[in-house]
Amino acid sequence: MKTTLLTAALLFSLFLALPLFQMATGIPPDYVLQGVESTAGRPAISLSAWWDGSLQAGFDAWINQRIGLRGFMVRTANQFNFSLFRELPKRSGTQVLMGRGGMLFEKVYVDAYNKSGSRPEAELRNVSISTRRLQDRLAQDGIAFLLVIAPSKAEIYPEYLPKAADVAGRPERRSNYENFIRILREDGVNLVDAHELFLEWKREPGAPLLFPKGGTHWNEYGAARVVERITERLKELTGKDIPTVRITGAETNRTIVGSDNDLGELVNLWSGRPLAGPQVHPVAEVREGSHRPDFLVIGDSFVFTLTNFMDRLGLYRKRDTYYYYNRHYFYPVAPNVPLDKRQLDLLRELQGRDAVVVEVGEYWLPRIGFGFVRDLLKAYEALDAARAAEPAS
Repeated sequence: MKTTLLTAALLFSLFLALPLFQMATGIPPDYVLQGVESTAGRPAISLSAWWDGSLQAGFDAWINQRIGLRGFMVRTANQFNFSLFRELPKRSGTQVLMGRGGMLFEKVYVDAYNKSGSRPEAELRNVSISTRRLQDRLAQDGIAFLLVIAPSKAEIYPEYLPKAADVAGRPERRSNYENFIRILREDGVNLVDAHELFLEWKREPGAPLLFPKGGTHWNEYGAARVVERITERLKELTGKDIPTVRITGAETNRTIVGSDNDLGELVNLWSGRPLAGPQVHPVAEVREGSHRPDFLVIGDSFVFTLTNFMDRLGLYRKRDTYYYYNRHYFYPVAPNVPLDKRQLDLLRELQGRDAVVVEVGEYWLPRIGFGFVRDLLKAYEALDAARAAEPAS
């Protein structure tokens, strides 16, 4: 009996010491956690910090992020709670909510769904007018402009939201999108309004989902149908025979593409795959054109599903993407790099372009281009002022 108790105590002590051993040696390797969290710095040690409790709180935050086998323990605890109680972790950073039918939603989009838009009409009008000014100025240089509005999953599929999202007064609210889209149309901004299109497409008989069950962004099928509209509009706006796409159907399988299960992975279970469900992919037909274009694209996290699909079909000879207008992605393939705006010559970047496409999620409205519109207008104003100052020949 004594030997058994001693062995049990020894094993228990080794188990308690294992995280510290792993923290010091990296053995065994831990499991990586998905998502981004604020990094806790090493706490400053002082007598005052000890007495007011900030040293203890800071040390707890610091050690919790660095303790050995953290990924193993977090995933195990999350899996336990989900398997027994169907509860998702209330993590810091991006919080994921479980909706009806196992549909996952990002909490910030659900919160926005339940609030009225706070942007004043004067601000919305100013942004719209600036966007139209840029559209007209680009047209003078033979460059088409197109604004693509990406929809929120919560706005398109409110029937799947968790019951707690059914707040009083929701039908009376007006979102920034609802207030802004009218102004954009009045000012004649070239649009592909995917919010409106998604509401139309979801009503089609036998319509497949346009958002994945486990993701916050549109699925490949939904994005592909938007690409179909984008290529049609750009062919019209440029007046050039550029390639277009026709989506002839959909295929459902278990293949996850891109961000299809980004929320399912963020909850950090031992496997997020069961949260993904079936995936919908487009059946596409490319209609070739005699001119292969060159596009400059500015967008947020929704933009990659669009450009990845267009890349795969080879719809242009060149494409540059400014992600949130602070990181630069390329086609043909090249490493992405930070966007140094101090060194960026926007007018030179426009040379040889056929079109500028700005994608923005309705959650971010009215932040069209995330500063790109403002900066390009300033560059044009400086150019026009320099030309006006030149002596007449």
